Amino acid sequence: MSDPAPRETTLHLLVTRAGCGADAACHTLTVHTTTYAGENVLEAAQSAGLRGRLGRRLAFTPHGRGADGVTRATCAWHLFTDGPVAGPPVPASLRALACAARSPTATPWFHADWQAGALAWLDAELAVQGCSRTGAPTVLKHWQISLLWRVPTVRGAVYFKAVPAFFRREVQVTPRLAGAVPGAAPEVLAADEQRGFLLLADSGEPGGDPAGVLQHLAHVQRATLPLRSQLHLRERGPAYLRAHLDDLLGDESLRGDQPGALTPDEVAALRAQRTDLLAALARLDASPLPLTLGHGDLHAGNVTTRGRAVTLLDWSDVSLTHPFLDANPAYLFPDDPAPGPAQLNAARDAYLSVWTDLAPLDELRALHADAVRAGELYRALGYRNGIQRAVPDPGEWAGAHLWHLRRLLRP
Repeated sequence: MSDPAPRETTLHLLVTRAGCGADAACHTLTVHTTTYAGENVLEAAQSAGLRGRLGRRLAFTPHGRGADGVTRATCAWHLFTDGPVAGPPVPASLRALACAARSPTATPWFHADWQAGALAWLDAELAVQGCSRTGAPTVLKHWQISLLWRVPTVRGAVYFKAVPAFFRREVQVTPRLAGAVPGAAPEVLAADEQRGFLLLADSGEPGGDPAGVLQHLAHVQRATLPLRSQLHLRERGPAYLRAHLDDLLGDESLRGDQPGALTPDEVAALRAQRTDLLAALARLDASPLPLTLGHGDLHAGNVTTRGRAVTLLDWSDVSLTHPFLDANPAYLFPDDPAPGPAQLNAARDAYLSVWTDLAPLDELRALHADAVRAGELYRALGYRNGIQRAVPDPGEWAGAHLWHLRRLLRP
């Protein structure tokens, strides 16, 4: 595996005392790791002699990749401390962020006192398993849509996940899937639906062979057909996409003041595809494939592999949908280097081989081509009708759906 592209982040840590006081300090560091979703922030703080708990990300500004090949960004995080606030004063340019750090927030893990209760739950559930922690958790995600820790224990790593109320379906569905179909989800050691907590066993290394992952997805989709009525899934199939297509292509969705906004020419080109997209959705709707368990955000980061065993992760967007809408091979390959047509087609055919009892392979390939395009609508609506309407701070996700719509403009 090639080394990751070099990175340089200017990291501002705005430190306040937990629970009281208006004092704040600002420590500015230069780090060479990702910090966007909270990963590596506490480690950077500790390397500078700071101890504390993560609050929330206050700002993130990407600066792109320079001529030297280094990707640069500026990021600001709030850090709670239980001791005196010490360090450089907050510069005038960051005082608005310091005020934002002290403002109320609806995301539970952005509160100073949340971690103590989560650790108490975690330790109690580990004790039930006859297990215990050997150290502090490592933060992998700490943002509005989830919290994820890797937890060292006497038996190896386990994972603690917390989700907000609008993603609580993940806590309902994951234990059922893990118990019903091997590799449909990680082994669940404990779950608390009311709190939105999951304690998950380690399921292997991130990623996997795209052909094997897609074939596994197809087996999971077919094996879970008897569970559809029991899981009470939201319907997000072709009919749903058709009903919301005009909203996705409308002025509010495509307004030009959003991050990653489409140009007027891109907007026109996208809207020119409306008739073809409606026809693709009609073909998918009329296909012999049943509506199945849908993941909604299947990519290489939501898959693990141990040996030849594949496990699917992160069912927060779970729905009932056309199975092919999840099965875009491009999302399972690395971006650099981009996969070639032969690789994409081999992964596609591995997936379709599980469905050839329902239609000839050529017909399945044509339907899959429709689904690759319609799948971008499916993923875009996950942001537009889901996250953007549910998170306390929708600005963080503004324009996220446009990334998927722009993919429809590729040759």
